[in-house]
Amino acid sequence: MKIKFLSFIASFFMVSFVITSCLDDDNNIEYSPDATIHAFELDTIGGYGVKYKFTIDQLSREIYNEDSLPVHADTIIDKILIKTLTTASGVVTMKDKSGNDSVLNINDSIDLRKELIIKVWSTEALAGISPNQTKEYKIKVNVHKHDPDSLRWDYVGKLQDAITEAQKTIKFGNEYLTYSEQNPDLKVYTSSDLSNWSSGTTVTGLNKLPNSIMPLNNIILATVDKQVYSSTDGKTWTISDKISGDVTTFVSKLPIDDAETDSKITYIKEENQKKYWFSILESNLTGTIQEQNLGEVDSDFPIDNISYTTFKKGKQFQNVIVGKHDPAITTTINNKEIPVIVTWGYDGTSWAKIGTTSSVAYCPEFKNPTIIYYNGLLYIWGDEFKSIYVSKSEGFAWEKANKKFSFPYHDWNESTITTSTKEEPEFRGRTKYSVIQDTKNKYIYILFSEETNITFKEEVEKKEDTRATEPKDRGPYKHDSEVWRGRLNQLWFDLDPANAGK
Repeated sequence: MKIKFLSFIASFFMVSFVITSCLDDDNNIEYSPDATIHAFELDTIGGYGVKYKFTIDQLSREIYNEDSLPVHADTIIDKILIKTLTTASGVVTMKDKSGNDSVLNINDSIDLRKELIIKVWSTEALAGISPNQTKEYKIKVNVHKHDPDSLRWDYVGKLQDAITEAQKTIKFGNEYLTYSEQNPDLKVYTSSDLSNWSSGTTVTGLNKLPNSIMPLNNIILATVDKQVYSSTDGKTWTISDKISGDVTTFVSKLPIDDAETDSKITYIKEENQKKYWFSILESNLTGTIQEQNLGEVDSDFPIDNISYTTFKKGKQFQNVIVGKHDPAITTTINNKEIPVIVTWGYDGTSWAKIGTTSSVAYCPEFKNPTIIYYNGLLYIWGDEFKSIYVSKSEGFAWEKANKKFSFPYHDWNESTITTSTKEEPEFRGRTKYSVIQDTKNKYIYILFSEETNITFKEEVEKKEDTRATEPKDRGPYKHDSEVWRGRLNQLWFDLDPANAGK
């Protein structure tokens, strides 16, 4: 960068002052004490085609951009032009390599990867009338340290080493409850923050992991062997006298008002070797039973491993449900039958099949699927954590989520692991887990049971110079019982804009 020495500029003003002082008063030149920056702008950020607005804080004398530049912009601002730098005198300096004040030439590129201190000189200071009429400013270009479109995962802590089997987790009141079998008992582990867990309590009234479990405002409902059980604390269970018959599974809970003080609960009953949808208001569970038969269950409706999520469309809440289909639903791709998941929607009145089996918009079948509504979109994944699918059409069409929105993966090409750790995590191949959301802080929590001897297949590119892939056996590896949480970086920024530069 070319810079002119300040001494030359200052000498010019000093000579100017001497000459004008010899003239009559009518020809006197007034020198301004103004040493402030009035406007600042960088050149367009190359590759992004965006001009970022900069704030000039005259009190702290800082110049910065509130909207951070993209995560890799530091490879652009290492050589960038200052497009606008407006002052009263037009003289701005920075320290050269020798530590001297040298005039900044904005026609040359400058490195703004680090904070830059510049000094603005008033004409009074340059003329020697008032040498202290200068101001220093700090220019700071904020760049995202984390990609806003990436899902960031953090290790929360251990669950309990005794949890080695399948599990289910719910939030009831202000407490999280995780259920898991320990032959011959069913144990429940509790936590208030998902990081510190109780040592486990033996559940009374149940000794098997429920097929479905649903927390309500005052009670918890569960289905085991086609019977409905209820509990007021999650630890002691009794057979419910409110819902009778062969209830195979609870399907969903749908708020019916903005206050969410009441909800419509739906479940499936078997009668005369047929399956029917039923519903009941949560408020009716404490009074006269008023369950409603919603009709026979469609053959394409999932019958097991059901997962549902709730979101608001306009002024109305809506459920979207996925699960295991029996018989399996398939689509044909390259003359091969591929099992798929078909999503269903419920608006409180009727069920509708909303998913597609189109070969270009289907969601592949997942064992033990999980569906969540997150950041305005629906996401699905399942056992082995190989991929995440997303729907931008409220459950109709599906596609693989962006590679940035993924789980922690270990690079098996560089080395092998025997134990997945918080420093070097691997989720693929895992099968014993539960999922719960913290909607306030935008976290997705995944709780894992301890597993050993985990294996999976990974598609890798062949050594030949082609795009063809081949399956590779990975593992075995093991991991402890543990809790992880993920959050989209953009949501982290939204909760606290100060995070954008971290």
